[in-house]
Amino acid sequence: MEKKNLIWIILITVILLVIISFAVPALMPAGQAGTGQALRQQPAGGNPAGQGQQAQPAGQEEAKQLKTVISFINLGLLIPLFIIYAGIYRDLKSSFTLGLLAVIFALGMYAVTSNPLLIGLLGGRAGDIGIFQIIPDLCTTVALIILVRISLE
Repeated sequence: MEKKNLIWIILITVILLVIISFAVPALMPAGQAGTGQALRQQPAGGNPAGQGQQAQPAGQEEAKQLKTVISFINLGLLIPLFIIYAGIYRDLKSSFTLGLLAVIFALGMYAVTSNPLLIGLLGGRAGDIGIFQIIPDLCTTVALIILVRISLE
């Protein structure tokens, strides 16, 4: 496959996954359990005996959305990268390429299991998301961009 075609495939994949990361939460009901979409406020009478939950911090929803977008970008980079290296392995049968496929698969599993949207859709609770939960995803994104660039040379 030509380098120009691969770049277009990667770009389209990333754009589609980013659009999905914005569209799916907008289409989901606001009160669905596990998604963190509905803010749970403390009852008006206070919080006797630990009933009810505090409202989420102001930046919590934005941080969750940013983490979701970054996770989908990572998936959008990993899918074409896996296809590139599978094609290389098919031609060369190199154990090094097979090792790269294993690393790409592991990074893909990380991207899927760290995505708050996917966790919520599967019934889990994404928990509190702050800057320290976003930094590993940003580092993964930079590493994947470098790997894609090297792979296309």
